Amino acid sequence: MLIETSQDAAHEHKLTTLTATSAIDDVFASDDTTAPISGGIFTVTAGAESDNLKYSYGYNELKIILEGTIVLEDADTGNKIVGTAGDVIKIDKGTTVIFSSPDQGRAFYVGQRKLRDF
Repeated sequence: MLIETSQDAAHEHKLTTLTATSAIDDVFASDDTTAPISGGIFTVTAGAESDNLKYSYGYNELKIILEGTIVLEDADTGNKIVGTAGDVIKIDKGTTVIFSSPDQGRAFYVGQRKLRDF
């Protein structure tokens, strides 16, 4: 099949809990073994600083904030991006990001990696 759909994936797809404040899952992935790509839904809710997700990227990724607010802090530089609905954020391979939210946020991402190779 050349074209597939996941109806209302942003709200209906079952996510895997990463921390008390974050969850993720891939909705689709390519079968390309030399240049895989996957995309899915990522959520963050407000919580204790100790519950924030700290994640080191082994691949390049783009995130589109669908709703709410997601704060991305570069763990090495301390630089912060406050993403809100409609923002597109590029995260380079090798970057370590600390994710948080003052309320809640939901994003769609596309990463240069295999299915569920978080």
